[in-house]
Amino acid sequence: MCNKKPFTALSISCIFISLIFLLANCKSNVESNDGTWKAPNDANNLKSPVQNISLAEQKGRELYNVYCWSCHGESGYGDGAAGKALGQQPANFHARRVKQESDGALFWKMSNGKGNMPPFKDVLSEEQRWQLVSYIRNISVTQPSSTPKGLRPDITVTHFMTVDSLAVRILHNPVTNDLWYTTFDGNVFRVKNSDNTKPISEKIFSAKDHGITRLQGAAFLGNTIFLCGNVDTNSHKTTRGRMVRYDLLPSGDYRMTVVFNTVNYGANKTIYDHGWNALEISPDGKYIYVNSGARTDHGEVQDNGGLYPNARDNALTAKIFRFPADAKDLLLTDDEAKLKADGYIYAEGIRNAYDMAFDGNGNLFAVSNSPDYDMPEDMFWVRQNHHYGFPWVMGGIENPQQYPDWKPDPETDPFIPRSSHSWKVKYFHTDTSFPKIPAGVKFSPGVQNLGPDANEYRGHSGKILDGDQTGVTVSTFTAHCSPLGLFFDTKKILSKDFKGDGFVIRYSLGARSSMMRPFTNQGSDLLHLHLTYDIATDNYFVKTTRIAEGFTEPTDAVMIGNNVYVIEYGGKGGNIWKITLPAETKSEGKNRARKKIVPVPKIEK
Repeated sequence: MCNKKPFTALSISCIFISLIFLLANCKSNVESNDGTWKAPNDANNLKSPVQNISLAEQKGRELYNVYCWSCHGESGYGDGAAGKALGQQPANFHARRVKQESDGALFWKMSNGKGNMPPFKDVLSEEQRWQLVSYIRNISVTQPSSTPKGLRPDITVTHFMTVDSLAVRILHNPVTNDLWYTTFDGNVFRVKNSDNTKPISEKIFSAKDHGITRLQGAAFLGNTIFLCGNVDTNSHKTTRGRMVRYDLLPSGDYRMTVVFNTVNYGANKTIYDHGWNALEISPDGKYIYVNSGARTDHGEVQDNGGLYPNARDNALTAKIFRFPADAKDLLLTDDEAKLKADGYIYAEGIRNAYDMAFDGNGNLFAVSNSPDYDMPEDMFWVRQNHHYGFPWVMGGIENPQQYPDWKPDPETDPFIPRSSHSWKVKYFHTDTSFPKIPAGVKFSPGVQNLGPDANEYRGHSGKILDGDQTGVTVSTFTAHCSPLGLFFDTKKILSKDFKGDGFVIRYSLGARSSMMRPFTNQGSDLLHLHLTYDIATDNYFVKTTRIAEGFTEPTDAVMIGNNVYVIEYGGKGGNIWKITLPAETKSEGKNRARKKIVPVPKIEK
């Protein structure tokens, strides 16, 4: 956030999920012989004081939808998007072993936490925790999901199809005009009959085929599909990035080529090991860009239980890379000097650009997630050799952990959410060894949001403010909203007020996010982005407007003609929604053609 300066000091400062944040049920303080989490015996004697069961379940459901669903899933199967980042998955509340536990045991676990699951006794009252137990005891197999709707009369939203679980990317094959989608666990689907009323999914590849067990990136270049993600190695102690491409042959066969593998580098036990994800092809088809997210929340040490002393981020993380589209069999080492000398590092200092897109003028933009601190979520104009601030600046706000005298405490630093995972597990702490800003490095700011939407922020007083009322620009979107699915009207086929503009979806819904809720109840929506270049700051400003809402965990979007297809994550299966945007009218087209042939008057000097 800024007025005139791109970055403000903390004292006057105003965020994959990220999709990946908050709760997960890991190992525990008390374990049985088979390694399962057991509450102490006296916990079984705790009795629920709840008398009005119906009211308790209603209140418990409200709490669940704020604090629990992101890891434990919509219906409690332990299949939430945040939980998928963990080696050991969150509890399935429908499992027999959970059903057999006493109310007291569930209350004790919820209260005390373990590993990546924080103690809820610090967040919720005793009454609220018992309400959650009541709801979990009777959690429904399915929860009613919202039906998206357009926020303008000329925008319609219709249901296109249901899809497999854990959907991450949706993409368009420009040669065959088919829709494709991919899932986090490595499956790649082609949508058959996408041009009629009965589209169906056909699995084409799985992780066994391409070897990517955490598949987060996909992109088409002609009839070639690129896939990228991570492979967990050494019993999850290490990880490596991997990209492959499949040439889809006219015969129906497929030819796979490895683009690159990285060396193994240290994984961690947190929910912040973002990995290799977003892919984007250059407009001329010569290069493929790939984002490698941070392995930390905000640059803190993540040593994986002491396996990698003093390990923070490295040469293979928190960067955007660029490779020739025809590259093959590359081996990327954890050597920043060599990666730069080889021309592979394109930009750095971006925490986790989970989606990227080119506009119609060939400018590359990326939307990034900020950490558990109340920093806005950035959108960057990505240029070669630019540094965007991570881990020293995110969302236009300085990371206070870089200062050795910082004493983190929500009582004195209102930017620390009490419900944040990083606060609960002490990732925010006084850090005397935090690296210094490299000499001579100048940070490029994020795109500045002028509103009217998605520009709420926390002010230096600790209060939540709205940029529309204060006149302050935000870098770039509301904290913790997880912007994804960035795309542009590159062919300029939309109506006048949308023509050539950008669009992005927000994954999080403020009403159901303990982190985002202080800022707004809005989210899980489609935003219209009208960008303008400012020569004085050599940066872009954006007017942001909500045009559709009501999605459930939307993860990606693709535009075909004037139709936008939004895919939902769906722990047990999600949906694809078709949004029809207003297209250019014949009169608008004639006016545009007429303007093209009008000669530009010569300005006399």
